[in-house]
Amino acid sequence: MDYSQVLADLEQACADFQVPATRFAAEQQLQGFGKRPDAIDAGKFALVNSNVPTAKFFALRGIKEAVITGYAVLGLTSTLALRDELFQLALAHNRKYDSFVLDSLCWVIAVITKRAWTETAEEQKLGFTQTLYDDIVQHSTPCIGMIVATYLIDEISGGSKCSEFSLPWEFHYSCKATFENTHMLRLFEAALKVIHQQLRRSMEEQRMSSGGSHIIAYERRSALHIAERVLNWEFTSPDESKIIAASFGNPRTSTTRRNAAYANDSLDEDEETGTEIFKNELNSRTPLFPRDWQLLLLNGDVISMFFSVYEATLSDQMHTYFSPGSSHIALQCLVQISGIRGKAIFNSTETKNSDVLRAEFARFVMCNQLQVIRHVCSMDLTSEASEDIVIATTQMIRRFIETQLEELPLATDKGRPMHPLAFLVSSVPETLEYFGEVSKFICMLLSAASGILRSDRLQRIDDEFGDVDNYFIMQAFDELANAWSAVINDIREWQYLDEAASTTQNSADKNQAQLESRIGITDALSSFVQFLTTTACLIRTEYLQLRMLVCEDSIRTGTLQCDSSSIDQGLFTKDYVVYEDQLQFYALLARLDFRTSMDCLYENLCCRCNALQEEIRRLADGGNEGALASFNTGHNQHTIDLLHEQTQWIVLMIGYTLCDSGTSERVLIPRPVLEYSASTPGGEQDLVVQSIMTLLRSLEFELASPTSALAAYGSPLFVETLFWTLKRVAPVYFLFDRTDYRELSQSIVAAFGSKDDGGNGAAMIGGVLDMIRRAFDMWSSEEDVLLMCVSMLLALAQRSAIAREIALSPQFTPLMSYFTSNMGKFPEAVHGAIIEALALLACHLSPAEHERCFSELKSLIAHSFSKVVHSNDFMAQHQNALLVNQLLDGLDMMDGLLSAANFRNMDAVFGLFFELVPLFEQLLVVYVGGYGISRKVVQVVESAARYLEVSSLPDDEHMLRFSHCFREILHRYHSTNQGRTASQADDDLESQSETTALISAMTYLVRNEMGFSSDETSHSMSKTVSDAFGETEVFGVYCIQVTANAAELLTPNVLRMYVQFLSEMVQYRTPSLLRWLPADAWKQVMSIFAVGIDNDIYDVSQRTYEAIGKLGAFVKINGLGDASSELHTVFGQGIKQLLSKLLRTLLFSPFDVELVESAGTALVTLGLIDPVHLQSCFHELFLQGQSLTFSDRLAATLAKFNADLDACDAVKTFLGSVGPTPRPIDSAALRQPLFEFLVNTRAVLRVK
Repeated sequence: MDYSQVLADLEQACADFQVPATRFAAEQQLQGFGKRPDAIDAGKFALVNSNVPTAKFFALRGIKEAVITGYAVLGLTSTLALRDELFQLALAHNRKYDSFVLDSLCWVIAVITKRAWTETAEEQKLGFTQTLYDDIVQHSTPCIGMIVATYLIDEISGGSKCSEFSLPWEFHYSCKATFENTHMLRLFEAALKVIHQQLRRSMEEQRMSSGGSHIIAYERRSALHIAERVLNWEFTSPDESKIIAASFGNPRTSTTRRNAAYANDSLDEDEETGTEIFKNELNSRTPLFPRDWQLLLLNGDVISMFFSVYEATLSDQMHTYFSPGSSHIALQCLVQISGIRGKAIFNSTETKNSDVLRAEFARFVMCNQLQVIRHVCSMDLTSEASEDIVIATTQMIRRFIETQLEELPLATDKGRPMHPLAFLVSSVPETLEYFGEVSKFICMLLSAASGILRSDRLQRIDDEFGDVDNYFIMQAFDELANAWSAVINDIREWQYLDEAASTTQNSADKNQAQLESRIGITDALSSFVQFLTTTACLIRTEYLQLRMLVCEDSIRTGTLQCDSSSIDQGLFTKDYVVYEDQLQFYALLARLDFRTSMDCLYENLCCRCNALQEEIRRLADGGNEGALASFNTGHNQHTIDLLHEQTQWIVLMIGYTLCDSGTSERVLIPRPVLEYSASTPGGEQDLVVQSIMTLLRSLEFELASPTSALAAYGSPLFVETLFWTLKRVAPVYFLFDRTDYRELSQSIVAAFGSKDDGGNGAAMIGGVLDMIRRAFDMWSSEEDVLLMCVSMLLALAQRSAIAREIALSPQFTPLMSYFTSNMGKFPEAVHGAIIEALALLACHLSPAEHERCFSELKSLIAHSFSKVVHSNDFMAQHQNALLVNQLLDGLDMMDGLLSAANFRNMDAVFGLFFELVPLFEQLLVVYVGGYGISRKVVQVVESAARYLEVSSLPDDEHMLRFSHCFREILHRYHSTNQGRTASQADDDLESQSETTALISAMTYLVRNEMGFSSDETSHSMSKTVSDAFGETEVFGVYCIQVTANAAELLTPNVLRMYVQFLSEMVQYRTPSLLRWLPADAWKQVMSIFAVGIDNDIYDVSQRTYEAIGKLGAFVKINGLGDASSELHTVFGQGIKQLLSKLLRTLLFSPFDVELVESAGTALVTLGLIDPVHLQSCFHELFLQGQSLTFSDRLAATLAKFNADLDACDAVKTFLGSVGPTPRPIDSAALRQPLFEFLVNTRAVLRVK
């Protein structure tokens, strides 16, 4: 057949596509080319005869589409013949085609190969693989085999670059499983040979040093691309439930919905920068290679070759042999090689066991990384041109170290497992040298950062990056610090476990090897710990020097903020938060050699504190005011500011070194600290005690009398840091529990222990209380300082021994009177925290004293309201800002009191809440839509629901009163805020805050009345459900709907909390919801669930699917009972709507695989409720296809899914369940059939 006219039409369509007026019609014509019955023959004709590159491109796309859709008609033989014909065409005419046409041609060859792969005989597969191998090894330019192999790996990988085949998941899995070991290994071997040839020619060229012109011979699709793809391959698993992740959806990383690794697949491989490599590598690891890859990947020559290739790419400035961007790809390969892991690839051979293989591999990597590290260290680390290699090198090092820590050897020592690092030290001679170079690299990065601070480049870096801490050098340092921290933590944990196992040794053995029993049972590990101890001193010194220089730069440039914070996009964050990781790293290093590190820190602390105090005294002793003014020059203030800033950093380092952070468990004094303190002869020589005492003395000096001349030079920044450090240290050291420790040094006991132990801890606590009061006197206007003081007081109150000592100390009653009588002098932001701290501490008083103190707090709160609300002109003056602030302050103090509720004061707090409920209602009526009063009232109600335990009330009458009070407040809030719109809200953010507080209040109320703690919610279905309090919660649902506008409910934070609340209401209050919630409100609930399906926020989608599954389970098992016909209609329509959207989402939308179980369970449950509508949805899918093959494949997937459900025991158990709160279908049991159905159906529907 003559296709000349077809070609002419195709070329005309390509021309029309360039014209805006005809672009749409041309696009339709070009897209329809593949649907022609003769698309393959017409495409081949166009490929040979056309002179228009775009026509060839669209012809190739048509061929690909025709093969995929018409393979059943085309047959295996014709398909393979077409592939071979196109391959020969590519070989014969490769220089005639434009690069994008040649790429498309090779892509089509790869697609055809995959489509026929499962039906192709193994001999034919091996033959085609050998053809590609031969062409790659021959390495003509351009190398067709190289390009085809690259696309073939992409297609079979099952990743985002895979084409749509409209085939079940088993097809993709089978292709991958049969390709990866035999055929991909062969292609990888060919790529290695080409890389070796390129490397050899490059090295010969360098030796010849010819001055002639260079012939650019590189290819865009190079052997390095193949190697990089193979080294990032995700191998299949013998586990039957294993899936190809990207064939259905993307796994979730952290809290994000999309995985960055897949998102970056769309980037061109040559375009990634060093920073992108850095970010991507954080979320990926080297794959687990099978045993078949051992000979290649563990080959020392292969490993060395990759490192040599990287060096060659750097020297190939003219890109004679390596394409632009090859150095980036080579670095990615090196990172992957550095992390080779797993039992399979290190499986023993006939001549070598696995430990020998591990040792040899580690030695190859170490030796080659040593060369890279030395090369990097010889560069100018401060230059931005070094960014890519510096960051990638640190990532390479981190990957190797962390992988080695996870790979446990088979070798043992004295019958016990050998630590991986001990194994490396004893098996690889270069281990200490390697880690020594890494430690030098860390020091050089810190030194380079210090050098920037001393150079004239500092201003430009500050302008571009903010400060040196945002420069890539410090990012690289953070990477190595993480790796080094992993080493130290792993060894420390090993030491403790080993010591526990060594307790059966006799005392003579312990005396002979005291050090060994403490740091490890092997000499190798002991020597490595000694090495870490030696290098730790160098790193600490460099880091301390860097921080001191940063302080000088901050003072010099005037960027030091008066509130001690680092500024990031307008938000203030404290140094002890921003640099927490670095300070923890410093603490780990310090504890390796605690004596030396404390000597250094204490010396620096004393030196700077003394210098600071002398400088302030010198200025303050200037005599009269005139003399003082003459002394107070800019230079003197500069010196004081610098000393304050530098001392602050030393204080932070001491704070992190002396104890760890504690959030979920009780913090104890670290063992190195105890061992050091026990080895000192007395308290005066014990730098642990002396450091804490110096901190207290420094704080005492800073808190001079407000009337003193010294007060003019105090630093709120420094004072806040000192209180933060004491907040961290004091709960650990003061009045410690001796039962927590096997032995304690006498100096710590004497300084901080209880009176019973002969300690001075009570006096220390009394001194701290005195300094808190002085801080409030001196810095009464510094909100951050006062908040930190109260925060420290709250931290002390968490320790019962300390709280009891504070409450019984003679300073407590005066301190409480001081706070209550001077509350108006302090910033209102600290009032609530003060009330909370005082209420918690008062609980440790005698009953009479506790009642007196609590009555004082209640009177203070009540008076703050009564003096405003009960005044005669309240209504006339209620808009006065002063009155509003007084009311807000009273609500804030009530909030603080509620936060302090516990078993000692619960009844009294309940009583005050009941007493103030009418006042809350009055405030809601008076202050409508402004002033923040309404929001604060809701927040107080939220705290009541959160902290007041309903179960502590004496009888049902009091419980019902609590629920009734809530309902009355909700009614009042509803009546005053009904119909509120976004334009009526004084501030969108404040309105959202009010709505979230209301939702949170109702959520806590449900949990409280059900007797759940927050972590129990949504996990237990065995609790007895009572409907006694359901009316309040149901009205809360209605109140939220009426008072919040629709746009507000759809904002991310509000929607997340609202869906969570609805989920818990459905789980525990469905009968109440059906009884009291109006039909119109149910419509809104259904619409919220519809919004939650396929929501961009992971938590919203997850909770929506859970709620739908729970609601569907109740409706299926219990029905709607005697609900109104209107409600039956709402549920019928809502279930149809949710079922349709769920099915569309699961089959057509990009979807997170972690949500499949919950979403699929919801789908199956709704399908059991309305099977007719589910079948109609399936029928709509059949209508999308136009071929019998499509219908047959889709019908097969649906039939298998139905059969799997019929045979599923979890479905049978669910259908046979009874009870007011039936359990949803077991999602774990549905996982396998759901995955198979969804992946197979999406494949048939041609959805990735």
